[in-house]
Amino acid sequence: MEIGIGTRCRRNYETLSTEMDKIYKSEQVDLSVREFPILYSLMKKGSLAIAEIQKLSGLSHSAVSQTVKKLAAKDLLSLKKADDARSKIVTLTRKGKRLIEKLKPIWQTARRAMNTVLRESNTNILDAFGDFETALKRKSFTQRYQGCKGEVSTCSKVEIISYHMKYSDDWRRINQYWIDKYFKMEEEDIVSLLAPEENILAQGGEIYMGLLNGKPVGAIALKYDSPGNFELSKMGVLPSAHGHGIAKSLIKKVIERYKARAGKKLFLETNSILVPAITLYKKMGFVEVPRFDTPFERADYFMVYKGK
Repeated sequence: MEIGIGTRCRRNYETLSTEMDKIYKSEQVDLSVREFPILYSLMKKGSLAIAEIQKLSGLSHSAVSQTVKKLAAKDLLSLKKADDARSKIVTLTRKGKRLIEKLKPIWQTARRAMNTVLRESNTNILDAFGDFETALKRKSFTQRYQGCKGEVSTCSKVEIISYHMKYSDDWRRINQYWIDKYFKMEEEDIVSLLAPEENILAQGGEIYMGLLNGKPVGAIALKYDSPGNFELSKMGVLPSAHGHGIAKSLIKKVIERYKARAGKKLFLETNSILVPAITLYKKMGFVEVPRFDTPFERADYFMVYKGK
C-alpha cells in the first residue's frame, strides 16, 4: 500500500545494512554501514567541513557529528578548526587512508552485486527514488496531506485510459499546444490530429489519454508502422498538469502495449530542443540512434526502445 512506503523503505534499508555489516565483518574490516557515508564522502572529496559532509551524505548534523567522533576515536579521522573557527574540518588519517584502500575492492564488488539486483528489477529504483525525491521537493508530504484532507477532489487522481471519440477535441488541443509553442503545424500533424480514428486507430494503432481528476490533460499514440514495428507518437501533457507523472505514465502504457503486441521495434522522433522529454525517454529505456526517414521537418533526434 502507498501509505506503507516509508516502512518498506526502512525494511529494505535494514535488510541491506545487516547484510553489508556481515560482509564487512567477513572481510575483517572494522566498519559499519552507518560510518560508510562519512568515509565515502572524504574519499571522493578530500577534507571536508562537517556541514559539507552533512550535505553530501543526506544525514542530520547530529548524526554526522556523532559518527565523526566515533571514527576519530578509532584514529581514522582527525579534526581541526576551520578558518572561521565556527566549524571543524574533517580529514582522513594515515590509518583512515589505509582502511579506504582496503575498502575500495569491497565497495566495487558490492556495486556489482547491487547492479545484478537492479537488472532483475522491472523498475530502476534509483530513477524512481530520484523522481520521488524531486516530487517531495516540489511539494512536501505535509502540504500534500493537508491538500487531500477532507476533500478527495483536491487530491490529484491520475488515470490513463483508452481513446474515445468524445476526446477528439482534447486530443487535438493537447497536441496542438506543444506543436504551436515550439514549432509549426505540418501536414502529417494535421492528418493525425484531425482524424485520429481513421489515420491511427484504423491503421492498427492505439491512442491513450491522461486524465487528471477526470479532465483530459495528456495524450499519446502507439502508431502501427509495419509488422512488429511501432512508433511512439504525439505525446503531450498540458503545462497545468505538469508534476503529476502523467507523461511517464503515458509512455509506460505505450511500452506495455508494445510488449503485449510482441513488438520487435519501438521508435520515436523528436527535436533536440525538447530536453525534458528526451531525458524522460532515456529514463524509460530509449536510446538515441542515427537519423532515419521522417515526414517531419522539425525531427532531428531519433530514438529506439532498448528496455531498462
